[in-house]
Amino acid sequence: MEQCKRWAVYFGGLFLMATGVSFSVLSGLGVSPIDTIPYVTSVIFHSDMGLWTAIIFACYVGLQAVILRRDFPVRNILQIPIGICFGWFVSVTNALENALLPAPDHYALALLYLLLSMMLIGFGISFYVEADLMSMPAEGVAQAIAAKTGWQLSSSKILFDWSVVAVSLLLCWLVLHRLDGIREGTLIAAFGVGLFLRLSQRTMCRGVRRFLRREVRQPAE
Repeated sequence: MEQCKRWAVYFGGLFLMATGVSFSVLSGLGVSPIDTIPYVTSVIFHSDMGLWTAIIFACYVGLQAVILRRDFPVRNILQIPIGICFGWFVSVTNALENALLPAPDHYALALLYLLLSMMLIGFGISFYVEADLMSMPAEGVAQAIAAKTGWQLSSSKILFDWSVVAVSLLLCWLVLHRLDGIREGTLIAAFGVGLFLRLSQRTMCRGVRRFLRREVRQPAE
């Protein structure tokens, strides 16, 4: 029963994150750093962002194997189906939001969508971390860099996130000849998601921990 609860919280967190990603796309102000490559490649190939999220995340698992070599944990291959599931969530939430929500016709609405994006991504990260089951592929790369270099995980995460943005900028310049998906919202999200993550860990995660680890006792008859 406890394992089922953990998986429920884990996938609930992934769905919140996917919804946040879709809000960032809908805002038009730029997606969060880690989502820039899937977004840009989806624009280049005129195809679904969820599909490219799954493909890029699978590549991140391969990158972990290259970095860690013999130290690569075989169980991390399971991050590939997790990435496919997350990509499907992104496809679903993109379709739902495009169908149900108005496109931002003024900057205030775009900022509101960006705020919702950061909140949902931050809360989603806290949920899937609390479940303590499997790292997402991008986080796995940061962990691999930290393991090989001895750096702090936070430093490795920053390095990887901005390396992803740099690759996305290069793709925009070489292929699209314009910036797409990388704007002020990308920079704001780089800091804003962390603020909402800390807020969730201090508030909502208390209830999540109780749900995961404390069984409700039935009153004695």
